[in-house]
Amino acid sequence: MKKLYFWGLFFIVVSLTSCFEDDYRIIPVPIQQVEIPYSMYEYQTYYSIHDSAIVAYNDYADWDLGFESSEEGYRVILNSARFMYAENTFETDFYAVNSSNITDMKFDNSSGNLDSTAFINWVDYSDQDNPVFNDYVYIVDRGKGEDGGSFGLKKIVIEKMELDTFYIHFSNLDNTVEAYFKIPKDSIANFALFSFDNLGELKISEPEKESWDVCFTKYSTIILDDDGVPTDYLVRGVLLNPYKTIDVALDVMNSFYDILPGMVNEYTYSISRDAIGYNWKIFSNNLYEIRDNYTYILKNLSGLDYKLRFTNFYNNQGEKGYPSFEIMELSN
Repeated sequence: MKKLYFWGLFFIVVSLTSCFEDDYRIIPVPIQQVEIPYSMYEYQTYYSIHDSAIVAYNDYADWDLGFESSEEGYRVILNSARFMYAENTFETDFYAVNSSNITDMKFDNSSGNLDSTAFINWVDYSDQDNPVFNDYVYIVDRGKGEDGGSFGLKKIVIEKMELDTFYIHFSNLDNTVEAYFKIPKDSIANFALFSFDNLGELKISEPEKESWDVCFTKYSTIILDDDGVPTDYLVRGVLLNPYKTIDVALDVMNSFYDILPGMVNEYTYSISRDAIGYNWKIFSNNLYEIRDNYTYILKNLSGLDYKLRFTNFYNNQGEKGYPSFEIMELSN
């Protein structure tokens, strides 16, 4: 990893009298130049800003569903990197549900709001001490590969959560390849990750929740098309670690080098998981171009403030999907 150093203004204090014992020196603040070596078209890469290190990476298609692992957690998420959808059929007869029940598939909100997930109604937690497990059958579209090929459809019932373990029942829509599976919470991670493959598998893909800050990945979101129509879309961007409260602001007025520590409290911040997102680049004439006037302010990340600016979406071989950025601590 390369590091460059930005030298602030130096004030040379010349001792004309005996008022000053020594000249003053300002210690340089490092600018880190970071290149992500794993393609966003193939991998999910977890990065620690505080430690300036890649913590882990995995094939984006490794898993299907994530089961919330916090002490009070009960939500279930889709792997949005696969462009997955799910639908609650509101039917409780597992074997009667088939493709005719597909009417309105949805994906999870890219903001990371866990009350806006496709699986939100699998349980009623109005009474925390007496949850109602609805036994609704969900149909899951497992998404598409990078080549456009479909991963197929499944149906699933999340039967209950008991003693920090989720119990599920799933099969193909024609009731073949049927299985039951138990998914214990993974207390060190945000979610316990599950794959429908091989009658059910647990995946160790997401690293410890304390260890990373941002994830470079594909994810599903809604954008406006050329006619202004909201459209489901798969983008390549940056998602924040939901375990950490990371405040993010966007500055498009000041250059990266002109943003100073004293400006940190002047911004309006967001804690949405996609607050950095994908919009730091644009697609034009079959090429991605970086919006070099976009600087992201990350406030109170592990007790420090940072500014971040993307510099490229291509590696040295000209292959897309390899973001580079410069980041600098905003120290008072």
